[in-house]
Amino acid sequence: MKRELLAILRCPHCRGELHVAGNGEQEGEVEDGELSCVGCRRHYPVVQGVPRLLLQDGLVSRTRSGFTYQWNKRQTGRAERRAVVYGYEIGKFMDWFVGEFTPGLSARASGAWLLDAGCGSGEKARELARRFPQHQVVAIDQSNAIARAAWENRDLPNLHFVQANVWFPPFANHSLQFAMSIGVLHHTPDTLRAFRAIGALVAPGGDFMTWLYPLPEEDSFWAGLYRQRDSHFLKLGHRLPHWMTIVLCHAYIAVFFPLVLRFLKAQYRVNKDRFPIYPDRPTLGELYRSSVFLSFDNVMPPHQFRHGRPEVRGWYRQHGFGAVNDRYPGFFHAIRGHAA
Repeated sequence: MKRELLAILRCPHCRGELHVAGNGEQEGEVEDGELSCVGCRRHYPVVQGVPRLLLQDGLVSRTRSGFTYQWNKRQTGRAERRAVVYGYEIGKFMDWFVGEFTPGLSARASGAWLLDAGCGSGEKARELARRFPQHQVVAIDQSNAIARAAWENRDLPNLHFVQANVWFPPFANHSLQFAMSIGVLHHTPDTLRAFRAIGALVAPGGDFMTWLYPLPEEDSFWAGLYRQRDSHFLKLGHRLPHWMTIVLCHAYIAVFFPLVLRFLKAQYRVNKDRFPIYPDRPTLGELYRSSVFLSFDNVMPPHQFRHGRPEVRGWYRQHGFGAVNDRYPGFFHAIRGHAA
């Protein structure tokens, strides 16, 4: 853990300031130690350079274990290749993303704090830190895969990792100039509560970008995946052992692979101009692995809520944000106009 992180880090329980004591500190980094809150006197460990600021919450423990299983598979090479996630190329996605949603970050004074809330295996956070070396990027995730993500990205001095829950983000309010949360908030028991928690961290003039599952009538691709979860898996994927769920996903994709290919090709044709993010010539093996990975991500989480544009636009307005860019299904971006 780099000491500069203490400038924005706060106790997730009471929002008090945190002090750190550790062993083996080198050049301002704490490898193993403890954070203590000056307010409520709680203590949080720092393990392998990662602050562990999780509050015990039985509502999300099953979600945490599922995503730990999923991201561990990805990190150990048993899912898609690392340059691809959910079928799209991470580099291409971030090229498109930075142009679409971060137009003002390059002009900001150096030292701005940027957040990836729900970073998974850390690739998008790494790309953000690489593209904006003048700023500080902090990535949080509740899964235990955060330790490996931190280790793999230790070469980037402006990238920080924290194990935390988006319901209880351990940062000072209005301390961030940019926050993104892609495909995460809708997996909590209350999407609006998670939206409010992350949005409160954004400073006036700062950006808040989210991607949430759209309504089925807003995107045919996701409508097809909702049928898989709701009808074919009967919303029971999270009740099975994780290994059994992914075995069933393999079997499902193997049986329906010709239909899956037809579906994917149709979606690629529709989206290639809107989203120039897909591999140019994916092999059948790549398409199969991506389909299995996406299927597991679709059916495994206990919670999966879907929200339409008018509803989410209302959330932004209620929490002090200005005009919302929502021209792409599920994507929302706005700038905070005032503290809320």
